[in-house]
Amino acid sequence: MTDQDPSFKIKIIKDGPYRVTGNVPLVKKSQYCSPYGEPLEWIDGGEVEHKEGTYLLCRCGKSQTMPFCDNSHIGSNFIGEEIAITDRPFGRDLNYYGPDGFMVTKHARLCMNSGFCVLKDTDFVELTENASNLTNKARAIKMVEDCPSGSLTYKLHKNGPDVEPDLPMQIADTYECTQYGEIRGPLWVMGYIPIERADGAPFTPRNRVTLCTCGFSHIKPLCDGTHRPLQENQLRRNARDMQNAQKSQETQNSGTDSDEGKIQHLSDQISSALKRFKDSFYKDVS
Repeated sequence: MTDQDPSFKIKIIKDGPYRVTGNVPLVKKSQYCSPYGEPLEWIDGGEVEHKEGTYLLCRCGKSQTMPFCDNSHIGSNFIGEEIAITDRPFGRDLNYYGPDGFMVTKHARLCMNSGFCVLKDTDFVELTENASNLTNKARAIKMVEDCPSGSLTYKLHKNGPDVEPDLPMQIADTYECTQYGEIRGPLWVMGYIPIERADGAPFTPRNRVTLCTCGFSHIKPLCDGTHRPLQENQLRRNARDMQNAQKSQETQNSGTDSDEGKIQHLSDQISSALKRFKDSFYKDVS
């Protein structure tokens, strides 16, 4: 486990932002995806410049200075009711068994659909069941460790402890890929940074936590993946509007070209008629 800095803390403000104290490092993380749109790994985008010491991160999703709070929540009637259970495990745990005691557990209610666990040719379940092949085992472990919410964990031995990746104490402003372009994801809190609810109750310390930044999660303050269809649908509408605009422009250009062609054709007919008239006139005079 990464050595903890006792000054690091995230405090959730009632119906407001996340207050980050202790000068917690803030970085950008983006998904690197296959040609099929499958997330394969996280790409480090470097540090995000922020206010020294204490800074505020948006929770309502309406800030014009994302990921930072600009007080948009005040005029938007944002209700940040904290529904998720954060002081103990909650929801169903689904266990998937491999050889020699290897096991992957899916903590279903923590899943926010980051997409790392399902690929075109396989998924973490198949890889776990066939983990006698060391390549499959390594791929399954990578899927688990790339899961930002901690929805997936693994054990190397039966009844052994969960194995966690060694993550630095930092917050990542995440970006996810879709077939229509990049979208903003949740805040990925790493390294057991203490998090406190608005009512003062502490989170159970966790190495990986994803916090909602769209304002629409059904398990606030945790992310449940709601941001993905919301933003993907908007990108889809934008792409459709752009296609319709292009078709309209092409039709308009085609109409303009047609009018210009008609004018040119009429001009050619007039020129031809004048030539015939001149030829006939001079023939008659001679």
